[in-house]
Amino acid sequence: MLPLTDVRGLPTTGLDAAQLLQFETLLTDLYTYRPGVQTRVDALLQAAPGFVLGHVLRGYATMTDGLRSGLPEARRFLAQAQQLAAGATERERLHIQTLQAWVDGRGADRLQSLEDILARWPLDLLAYRQLTAMLFWTGDKRRQLASALLAVPHWTPDTPGQALTLAPLAFALEEDGRYALAEQHALQALAHHPTDLWALHALAHVHEMQGRAQEGVAAISAVAHRLNDFNLFRGHVWWHLAMFRLAQGRMDEVLELLDRQILPAPSLFYLDIQNAASLLARLEIQGVPVGDRWERVADSAEQTLGQHLVVFTAPHQVMALARSGRTQVLAQTLQGLDSDVRAGLEQAQTGAAVSAAFALYSAGKYREFLQLMRALRYEAASLGASHAQQDLYFQLLVDAALQVDDLPLARSLLKERLTKRFSDAADWQRLRAMAERIDKATEPQTLRQLLVQALPC
Repeated sequence: MLPLTDVRGLPTTGLDAAQLLQFETLLTDLYTYRPGVQTRVDALLQAAPGFVLGHVLRGYATMTDGLRSGLPEARRFLAQAQQLAAGATERERLHIQTLQAWVDGRGADRLQSLEDILARWPLDLLAYRQLTAMLFWTGDKRRQLASALLAVPHWTPDTPGQALTLAPLAFALEEDGRYALAEQHALQALAHHPTDLWALHALAHVHEMQGRAQEGVAAISAVAHRLNDFNLFRGHVWWHLAMFRLAQGRMDEVLELLDRQILPAPSLFYLDIQNAASLLARLEIQGVPVGDRWERVADSAEQTLGQHLVVFTAPHQVMALARSGRTQVLAQTLQGLDSDVRAGLEQAQTGAAVSAAFALYSAGKYREFLQLMRALRYEAASLGASHAQQDLYFQLLVDAALQVDDLPLARSLLKERLTKRFSDAADWQRLRAMAERIDKATEPQTLRQLLVQALPC
């Protein structure tokens, strides 16, 4: 019996017509960050155990959680999909191959498999969203945009689910410095789904990179009353709101957002650790007392010691452990990272080096930190994340330069970080104006304040 086709005409094994529509609803909810999707996929698999992509999707979701402790469960879903491979379509077998490569730690192979799917079946929403999401943690922003463009031209407004392709495209455009196009596509996505968190996230990045804090606050505040209806990614949207408040100098509100929304309690989720640690570091650079809040992040770091597959998390864990005085656990963490390097794990060498640099900074060894981190500041981008998240590297570098009274270096680093924040001739003129402000600054506190500003509007 031939498999039925989904709403975009792609043969899908193991589902009847009603279940295919149910799966489409699940994909919509997954990519608009509704909670409980994994439980609903499990229920669908109970009713349709031959649903190949259902097993693959559960494996993808488990790996996306980013914890090594999830590997056995991901392998279980992989095994179930492999048992069905003989009756699967070629597209589905490529998805199984992708999951196998991910579980095995073969990052290049998993990306290539998804690109192969999109090259032949550009309307595969699962492949499109997985590929653009995976590329986020590689640091390869041009490839992220290229992957989006591999599929998007094949989608039209009449294609079911077309709105779900717009947010990844918007984000990829923003990270490539194409802010006007990014904003246009983010707004189109939000017109279809006003609480599409990835589209809202892309729009927030446009506002961040262009210094449009007031607009950023307005965009997030418009849906703030609904944010907590969504899954854990909501914490990163709250982080963006906190970043805008930081740019506005409203430090009490930043601390309140941290306590109530970003990390109200210790968390195993890698983004929660990243969000809280980077925000606390930025606050301290601005001279804001943060009390015992590092303890909450350190508790999270200690509970997930050696567990995180998203290597960008490691420097944030190290900083939290160091700032809370947990020297023994910090040493264990650094040793574990060195072990990953010896084992040849992906991104391990850069992750260990950046983490060692963060440990030096947190110990007040600013000259040693500068020597190591200045050499790493561009290589560190290979750990992935956005320009806004990666800006923490420059935040710490500038602060360290100021700590050792090297104002020329601080000015140089401040001007260097501006290069990621312009996209056209008008931005170039604003960049030059900001560079002049930096060169005229003679007080360390003035230079620190410039860290929370992008190009002046």
